[in-house]
Parts: sequence; C-alpha cells; structure tokens
Amino acid sequence: MFKRPACLLALIVPFCAPLAAGAAPDAQLVMIAPLNQTMPLTRFQNNKLTGGIIKDLGEAIGLRLGRGIAWVSVSGDQVSATLDAGKADGICYVRPFWIDGHFDWSRPLIPDAEVVASQLGAPPVRALSDLRDRPVGTVVGYRYPRVEQVLGLRFQRSDSVTMEDNLRKLMAGSVRHTVIGQTTLAYHTRINKALKLRQDLVFASFKAQCAFSKKAGVPFEDINQAINGLIEDGSVEAILARYR
Repeated sequence: MFKRPACLLALIVPFCAPLAAGAAPDAQLVMIAPLNQTMPLTRFQNNKLTGGIIKDLGEAIGLRLGRGIAWVSVSGDQVSATLDAGKADGICYVRPFWIDGHFDWSRPLIPDAEVVASQLGAPPVRALSDLRDRPVGTVVGYRYPRVEQVLGLRFQRSDSVTMEDNLRKLMAGSVRHTVIGQTTLAYHTRINKALKLRQDLVFASFKAQCAFSKKAGVPFEDINQAINGLIEDGSVEAILARYR
C-alpha cells in the first residue's frame, strides 16, 4: 500500500531489550513505523510509536535476537527509500507489491483482508465495479492495485494523510465509501460505538510480511530464524489476539 518515497522525516525511539552474549551495546534492530497507519497496527504520540501490533511484533523480534529496538517514524511514501538506503533494517505489515525495491522477505505472518466499508445510508457495494465514479476514501501512499485494475480511471481516490483521518472523513460524510483493512475496521468499530459503518465487500484476503533492507545491520538469516520461531511457538498469534 505504499508508493515510491520522497524526503525523509525520521524520529528514533529506542527500546531496550536484553542483549545476546557477545553482542555490542549499540547492536540494535532499526524498524520502520509508518505514520499513515493507525490502530491496531500503530499508535503514535508526537510522532513516536507507543503501541500496536507493529510495535509488539518488532519488540518480540528484537528480544528473540537479543538486540535492542530503534523505531524510525516515516510517512508511508518514505518507506521504500528508507529501507533501500539502509536507514532502517526492516518493516512489518507489508507485501511485495506495496513497496518498490529489492528486499529480503519473511514468510507471510499477519492475516488481514481488504474491504469496502460504507456509511449506513450509502448505496450498497456488492462488487468493486459499483464504486465507479464514486469518491472513495483512501490514504496517501497506499496502493490499491485490485481496485485500480477494476476501476481504472474511474477510481476516484479521496486521499487522507492517515487511515484515522480517512475514517473521520467517512463519518463526516465527505465520502460514503472507503477501502480499509478488515482488522482496522473491526478494531475501530469495536472501540468506538459511534462509528456506524457497514462492511459491504471483502475483496482480497492476504497475509502481510516483514521486509528487510539488503543493507540491514543484522544478518537476514538471523532475523528470519527469529521470525519463524515466533510464528511456530505461537508468539505472533498471541500478539494479534491482544487486539481482537
């Protein structure tokens, strides 16, 4: 869902984790926290990552590696450049066609789906083709390849800076439909009873992955082994369960 980057705005937030025997004190895993995401993936205060699935998962990877974690908060359109330049080691909750560049990829580990959510009084959306020429809530930097494939030039994006802003726009009536992650929609409708939305259409189920820079300061073989261990011992599922 991210597109090719522009300039970099980085904010490092350290997390102290036990270091493996022999590891250097400054041996940190540097992970990206995209500012255009929202809960349950990320929670920010003054552009600092303070919670969410991505934070919990990154810290779990760091602990498994015996390394500290540093977070780089960047806008969604800066993700590819940050990774490509080696200014961060990795990012979780991405897919190969969401970002540009050649990276090392973990196995799929975070299940989700792309859905169309609508205001209660809006015309129902039974197929993506129903969205032709209708303004659709979207997020700057996010890619929607399936919607673009179906609608082409008749896909009327109405971009917001973040997914949270996108939901506010929907509730204010600026748009009547939005494309959103099913996990994000379920979380926000659960915690905000005033958020009266209708899930009209699930059009793409997937499992997101983690991507790591070819210039990462930590060997990908070690990172991948840590992630595989977290999947296999149920740690990833336990993290996801906290937000359901």
